[in-house]
Amino acid sequence: MSIFKRNESGDNKLFMWGFIFKVAMGLCFGLIYDFYYQRSGDTFYYFANSCYLGDMLFTNTRAFFRMLFDTVTPENINTLSHTITYYPRFHDPQIYALHRYLSLFTVIGLKNYYLTTICVSATMFLINWKVYKYLADIYPSMQKWIAVAILFIPSVTFWGSGITKDTFSFTFGLLFFIKFHAIVFRKKWSIWNILVLLFSAYIVITIKPYILFTYIAAGFIWLGFDQINKIKNKVLRIAVLPLTILLFGFMGMWALNYVMASVGGSYGSIESMLQKAAITQYDLKQEYYEGSAFDIGDFEPTIGGALSVMPAAAVAGLFRPFLWDSRSLVMLMSAIENTILLLLFLYVIFKVGLRKTLKIIQENRFLIFCFIFALFMAIGVGISTSNFGALVRFKIPITPFLFLGTVFIIILNKEKKENVVS
Repeated sequence: MSIFKRNESGDNKLFMWGFIFKVAMGLCFGLIYDFYYQRSGDTFYYFANSCYLGDMLFTNTRAFFRMLFDTVTPENINTLSHTITYYPRFHDPQIYALHRYLSLFTVIGLKNYYLTTICVSATMFLINWKVYKYLADIYPSMQKWIAVAILFIPSVTFWGSGITKDTFSFTFGLLFFIKFHAIVFRKKWSIWNILVLLFSAYIVITIKPYILFTYIAAGFIWLGFDQINKIKNKVLRIAVLPLTILLFGFMGMWALNYVMASVGGSYGSIESMLQKAAITQYDLKQEYYEGSAFDIGDFEPTIGGALSVMPAAAVAGLFRPFLWDSRSLVMLMSAIENTILLLLFLYVIFKVGLRKTLKIIQENRFLIFCFIFALFMAIGVGISTSNFGALVRFKIPITPFLFLGTVFIIILNKEKKENVVS
């Protein structure tokens, strides 16, 4: 297709179609929850409360900026004026964070839900476009598939364009990823890259901390294998493999523990996260979710308990809902994508073959990150979710990387065959 051509004209067309698709999906999300679900979704609750906070920019500017920069605490809230129109949600810091970020968009969007949606979608698209351009510059021969993964997967764009927590956590997670890569792998230690890395990490960790945890864990594993593969001597590479794994495993665990301790609460440790996952899973299996619930089995909130349901959780996070699980048009959209992903994955395993696949992954370490990140996220999402309505939203960070990983292997294997023939 001409819009995928690697030139200025092709980029302009791709930008235009990507922008239209992103904004259209954001508006579709709002319209479905407005008219089909009769405004019963959380999106309108988020919007209304963000408007109350946004109003304070004009009525109580000092209090607005204190809340925006999260300097109001339960201990000093009494110092705020009694005329404020919004009270911080200290009991749910993730929702409070979303209200703070959305409040700026409600001001720009003139307190209109759909204008605000357009503002959010447009801003998130610009970040997605930055991610696409970064990856396409590194892998120019794969730019068409990178564009599909980042800009045009329907369910990812649908759930990642509206007024939701998923929109912010998904988009800024991708931004964190490319800045992590730029700093760690390309040695671009600019002040701008560091500031953007920290800012994107802050956005993600205040809304959905577990996504940042997964990026950090997968990133350190990626870094470890990258360092191992820089050793040219095969014997030496095998000899230092255990030590390198231990070293980067320790570094990764230290980084994770540091970030977890900073977040605190139910995300302050692995044990507390498992406890939260078990409670969330139990809630999503209740009768009021009948018809959209699924069951991977009960588990104790311990590492051993989580391991017992890990295979079922991974399958759910990676490939469900299946076509026969669909109960709505939106769920069917995700199910069709999952079917394509499953077929691609099976093609890699049985047609390309496990040996060739591992060889390709060894030569292209980015694929290590793709599959590790997708697997870790899938297990986490699968363990904590027993409702397809939640699953299709929670898994949107997984889909682009799983898609890129499988497609890259298929194309690289094809190129190897063509080179052998020629």
